[in-house]
Amino acid sequence: MNLLGKLRHRNIVRLLGYLHNENDVMMVHEYMPNGSLGAALHGKQAGKILVDWVFKYSIALGVTHGLAYLHHDCHPLVIHRDIKSNNILLDSDFEARIVDFGLARTMSHKNETVSMVAGSYGYIALEYGYTLKVDEKSDIYSYGVEAIDIVEWVRKKVNNKTSESALDPDVASQCKHVQEEMLLVLKITLLCTAKLPKERPSMRDIITMLGEAKPRRKSVCQNWGYTANKDKIIFAHSPVVGLL
Repeated sequence: MNLLGKLRHRNIVRLLGYLHNENDVMMVHEYMPNGSLGAALHGKQAGKILVDWVFKYSIALGVTHGLAYLHHDCHPLVIHRDIKSNNILLDSDFEARIVDFGLARTMSHKNETVSMVAGSYGYIALEYGYTLKVDEKSDIYSYGVEAIDIVEWVRKKVNNKTSESALDPDVASQCKHVQEEMLLVLKITLLCTAKLPKERPSMRDIITMLGEAKPRRKSVCQNWGYTANKDKIIFAHSPVVGLL
């Protein structure tokens, strides 16, 4: 509770107060009118809300900035330990806000050991489950899974060199440039879920890489008037390509 009360970032839900009795504690935080990312992706409104690539990119970037704040700007750094789509809320502008710090802990030393595994099945880093050692790389693995929410299926498609078929067809079909931006983000998420923690990028590195995939409004759809060089690969000479 004390930890959450001290956190201040635009991509983290702000704690307004709390109520408690002998048995229960109820936290009061900002109201998020658009619910959770999990509901938007898999609930009744799935396929109706997040149909624009710019929205999806913005949400992924928002989560990245929130985690970068926890890992790099908090002293000692904060490990969330339960990053998943249901713990990402969407405000009135569909900006991502990280919530639920019930499992979070501060980390003063590298590779601290915990007494038991905590988190959500499917989002837990392999080394965390085997060794009970937790650090920011555990959050980065969870972030990679959350970023696309179907990352294992995507990994299989990418390994088979049919990465385009792994993209959401309702979004990727908008134009060639959107496909290229989405493919770069897919590759970034695969880096985040690397088996070896040392091979996963830091959240600051991820922010830099995502900057290379930033959607250009005029290229979201060809009908908006952008047709010149439509077949040119945007990232062919980008320095980030070497990291992927």
